[in-house]
Amino acid sequence: MSEGESKPKLLGSAPSGAGRRPVTEVIDASSGPSLRRIRKLRVVIVDSPEARDNGSAHVFAQDEVRIGSSPDVDVTLRDPAVSREHLAVRLGPHGFSLTDVGSTNGTFVGDLRVERVAIAEDTLVRLGNSVVRLEPLAETVEQELSPRARFGRMLGASPAMREMFALLERVAASDLTVLLEGETGTGKELAAEGLHEASGRSGSFVAVNCGAIPRELLESELFGHEKGAFTGAVRERPGAFVSADRGTIFLDEVGELPLDMQAKLLRALERREVKAVGSDRARSVDVRIVAATNRSLAREVQAGRFRQDLYYRLAVVVVRVPPLRTRLEDLRLIVDHIQDELARRRAASGLPPCARLDETAISMLSRYDFPGNVRELRNIVERWAVLGAFAAPGEPAVSPRAESKSPEPAAGPADAPREQGPQGVDTSLLKLPYHEAKDAWTERFERAYVEAILAQSGGNVSRAAREAGVDRRHLQRLMVRFGIKATSE
Repeated sequence: MSEGESKPKLLGSAPSGAGRRPVTEVIDASSGPSLRRIRKLRVVIVDSPEARDNGSAHVFAQDEVRIGSSPDVDVTLRDPAVSREHLAVRLGPHGFSLTDVGSTNGTFVGDLRVERVAIAEDTLVRLGNSVVRLEPLAETVEQELSPRARFGRMLGASPAMREMFALLERVAASDLTVLLEGETGTGKELAAEGLHEASGRSGSFVAVNCGAIPRELLESELFGHEKGAFTGAVRERPGAFVSADRGTIFLDEVGELPLDMQAKLLRALERREVKAVGSDRARSVDVRIVAATNRSLAREVQAGRFRQDLYYRLAVVVVRVPPLRTRLEDLRLIVDHIQDELARRRAASGLPPCARLDETAISMLSRYDFPGNVRELRNIVERWAVLGAFAAPGEPAVSPRAESKSPEPAAGPADAPREQGPQGVDTSLLKLPYHEAKDAWTERFERAYVEAILAQSGGNVSRAAREAGVDRRHLQRLMVRFGIKATSE
């Protein structure tokens, strides 16, 4: 029978032929690198309210395929009855599984509404007023795996992470521009830091959050300004590109750049030179570009919100950072690492260590999808360290930084007297590894700064953001992180 005449099995039991092949497997070669072999999945839109989509097919070889009405998912259904993120098809060592990701109208296989189910062969699935056919294929792709379970400060022994590490290791020593794609909280900045550390470049690593800087200050932040170039420019400023000369500049949330700023960034990348605001002289710079986005820039180009020429400049090497839900086998490794960090920070502050999370807690975590990824996991572990495991993952009643209101915060009491070392540095920080000490110091500064700027503005968030020179949304995110409430908007 032809493909159109074959009748898909809805919930096949014992698959035959290609169905018996592992969906994903790791091949440890005696000589040469280990490989990961992944079977392909084809998704065919069988019936849709948008007739022109019927019959269209998409083929994937990845850990998860997202289906919904959002333009940011892997397969977009133009159907108002389909949720923005409706269905996830995930692969594992034993087969593909369907997971309804909290859709409004449900996911159906035949007449059965399903939340999570394994599939063996071709399966028809109804979402809203649409029907798709999922076809596990006999074809496979092979990807090289790194023998290591970390890259820079990123951790992961899962095949998905080791596959990403192998790609990062190959491109680190080059000057190739890298675009990191991944959801919020997956660790894109850590990947960028790791690329810089492994690059051998002598300059600095400079991170710029393109979504947190007010539009009118973006050009100055990136390219610098001359004294008197605009109101408030009381002194010359070099800008991020000049500060990163002979090093790496990390452009986080690059998809948030307005179109006029995208044109100026493109010119700087093409000419490898920048011109400060208020200056008529260009300055050459030698920088390695690493950009990151939680969107699909290719779809942003199609929608006219991102320049195609800039996209091709940035997407020389595209690295996708996997979400935590697709590598839950890394949970124990990451949790242990976070708790080791917490123990060192508490010891440096003279506090006793917290109880370790047992296997029951890890089992509870493994049933959660972590929409905030590793960042959310860190918040959960830190919260549990103070409040205990009764504070469940995703519990809205407790903010991610609720422990800041505790009389004994995880990082030590903010108002406790601290012994001062050289240059006024708190000596407790000198007992920590560099990155942990830097994070602890930055956290103390950010908390104190947000509290001070809000007090100065009388609790008015909009005024505080203007005085701080940051986007209002960025200030609000910091307030939520530290559990700080405003008295006025």
